[in-house]
Amino acid sequence: MHLIEHVIQRFPDRAKIIRRLYLRDERFRAICEDMELAVASLKRFEARPDAVLRPEVDEYRHVLVELEEELRDYLSHHGRNHDDG
Repeated sequence: MHLIEHVIQRFPDRAKIIRRLYLRDERFRAICEDMELAVASLKRFEARPDAVLRPEVDEYRHVLVELEEELRDYLSHHGRNHDDG
């Protein structure tokens, strides 16, 4: 899955601006990369037979919530300066 696909899945109504920011904004790309790494890590820990015992599962879920909030704020701030049309 391409790095921005998880972001687009979470903010489908902002897909056009997400693609634009990903191409033009290094900081936005870094947030997307962090999200992809967190999603991949969470999936690995959730797939373990001892997943319910792993503190990393809750930690990565929390990281994803924080990243989503950061992305929401970033899109709100930077999205209003672009045409989403």
